[in-house]
Amino acid sequence: MHNITKLLPVVPIYSHIAFVRPQAYNVRMGREVHRDGMAVCHSAKGRLRIKVPFIQRHGEKAADFSKRLGRETGVVRAEARPLTGSVIISYDSEKTTPVVIIELLEKVLKVSEESRRDNPVRESRRKIQHDHAIHGNLLHFGAITGYSVYLLVRRLIFRATVPQGPLSLTGLVAAAGSFPLMRHAWNDVRAGGKGISLFPFLAGTCLLAIVMGEALTALEVIWISGLSMLLEDYITDRSRRAIRDALQVTTRNAFILVEGREREIPAEQVRPGDTVVIHTSEKIPVDGVVVKGEALVDEASITGRAGLELRSIDHKVYAGTIVHHGVIYVHAEKVGEETYLNRILRLVQESLANRAPTEKAADLLAARLVRLGALATTATAVLTGSFIRAFTVLLVVSCPCASALAASTAVSAALANAARRRILIKGGLYLETAGKTDCFCFDKTGTLTIGHPQVVKILPRTPRQNPNRLLAMAAAAEVHNMHPLAIAIVKEAETRGITVPTHAVCEFVLGRGVRARMQRETILVGNAQFMEESEVDITYFTSEMMRLVDAGHTVVYVARNGAVQGIIGVANAIRPGTVDVLNWLKTDGVSHLVLITGDTEAVAKALARDLGFDDYRAELLPEEKAMFVEGLARAGRRITMVGDGVNDALAISKAHVGVAMGAGGAEVAIEAADIALLDSNIGRLITLRQMSMQTLRVIEQNHWLAVSTNIAGVALGAAGVITPIMGGLLHIVHTVGIMLNSSRLLNWQPPEKIGSQGALSPE
Repeated sequence: MHNITKLLPVVPIYSHIAFVRPQAYNVRMGREVHRDGMAVCHSAKGRLRIKVPFIQRHGEKAADFSKRLGRETGVVRAEARPLTGSVIISYDSEKTTPVVIIELLEKVLKVSEESRRDNPVRESRRKIQHDHAIHGNLLHFGAITGYSVYLLVRRLIFRATVPQGPLSLTGLVAAAGSFPLMRHAWNDVRAGGKGISLFPFLAGTCLLAIVMGEALTALEVIWISGLSMLLEDYITDRSRRAIRDALQVTTRNAFILVEGREREIPAEQVRPGDTVVIHTSEKIPVDGVVVKGEALVDEASITGRAGLELRSIDHKVYAGTIVHHGVIYVHAEKVGEETYLNRILRLVQESLANRAPTEKAADLLAARLVRLGALATTATAVLTGSFIRAFTVLLVVSCPCASALAASTAVSAALANAARRRILIKGGLYLETAGKTDCFCFDKTGTLTIGHPQVVKILPRTPRQNPNRLLAMAAAAEVHNMHPLAIAIVKEAETRGITVPTHAVCEFVLGRGVRARMQRETILVGNAQFMEESEVDITYFTSEMMRLVDAGHTVVYVARNGAVQGIIGVANAIRPGTVDVLNWLKTDGVSHLVLITGDTEAVAKALARDLGFDDYRAELLPEEKAMFVEGLARAGRRITMVGDGVNDALAISKAHVGVAMGAGGAEVAIEAADIALLDSNIGRLITLRQMSMQTLRVIEQNHWLAVSTNIAGVALGAAGVITPIMGGLLHIVHTVGIMLNSSRLLNWQPPEKIGSQGALSPE
């Protein structure tokens, strides 16, 4: 503790020196970092600045944190800044010390975390308020639409005049309807930033139109802006709901051992120190250590490895993995939010919440509109001396058709087309970026390979032996075994039309193989360890075994009466069309293809070599995958990450574009992704990039149409040829043109696709 006190006054700005109890230190390269990521950034007498990731980009957490810390003795002032994740603390050096302040900070952090976790009422209230806001926006848009239809019928059918003054019914409706626009404008002004964003500009134009007696023009601005905001809110809300639902990936109930008997309780009630019992086909609800029993565990959701792992006494197991066969007793170490799986999922959710483009396209366009509108309006007023002409020019330039429709209608049509092709895209930003990435990172299991293994090689001991006889022998022993490798062997025998003989007795040895009695013969089928334990000499197949292992295959030995008869190579088959897709990507501007997997080095190396990857990384845990993707991004790569499991979710969330493969994949990967391919057809990556590029071309055409008509409108308005209402009609004409051009994307067909045999062919 005294060492910390000596260090704090001389810590340079932006250095990161730990500030917690000595037992919490993790010293590495001269830096000491707290387990929660908090660190001292600057220290001076009476003042500390501390990095607290817990509050970053979370205004409510920051406010609560600041309030709690401000109540502590010796703290003069505490300011929490959610934008940077920093806490500025001013303290009375006569009443407290930096060490005490740091201990207070750790205590407040613990209280804040517990309060957040243990307050479902607050979360429920926030959810209700959010739902009310969505419903309110929908009601507002419906009311404006209904009144606009009423005015249209009145003018076109009944030829009635529509008063547009500020105190007319239309003017009052426009004024009331502009409140959401005004609220957004006020929030933008309060948030500050460079220049004027879209909402303040539109709000000012809307008010000016009402005051000038052009309420119909104001209604047009309100309606188009309302539609854009409603679509954005809907997409955002749907994504966040899906992410919350995706977090429910562990089991709901668990069995704990109480006084020697199993007792079923809700999984969230399991506490560290409990002994949890997990049976065949059940999910493990905790992180812990096996204290009794053994089982084959499917850990693909964590490691990405396709095979089952044997877990017995003293082995570590993780929540969310599945006991495929067997029973294990696990001493719970991490439960609930503290499990490895939930920590990964929380990182995914925070990454999604914090990830946003630095500037929206609408804001960039608004800045241009401000400059153009101000210049054109001022020039018209000076040169013509007519306020009406100047106002007409302002209305022509400020109407949001170009910003709200040129891109949104094209994107909406493209998203609808993509959905019909079983490609779900969660926003125009990702559709646009999908065609611009130059680096693709692929997971292996379930992405490039099919999830279930297949027999790829059968090698009898001598050429005279029939491979089908060897396969029949193995299938007879494995026919009742539910291990994936056994299922692959039996299925291959069925595919070949082989009649599988029956066995009299069989014995399964967990994690090793099976021993069966058949027609007075003893058949052994299993791995090398099983053969060695059964005193079967397998050295004859050493070289063949090494070749299969180097190719990334799993080797199964078959022995009869103590003598090895042959080996069977089993592997997860490459997904059809994979090679063609990878080759096509290379010709389409993708300069770097990387395989990142949790599988072994040998498997990853063989697959990367066979498929022509530029690079690969093996045996990576989820956060290591994410760190690798972030490293590529820092090197200037624009990355698309393609995966399907929980172990891919964090990496998917860190990429510029995250793509989840398959409706059967992990829910969290699909919801963390920006794009989901629902049917695991890898060829849809080609369709996605082609659709992205076509959409960008249509948007460019729409913008040219909008800009050209705006220029014509400005010229005609400045010349006094058109009135303000005619300026609105001009926008209706080019709006129809934009929508017709965008609608072409609804029936767009990709020029190339992956055919049934994996070859590229025209649509």
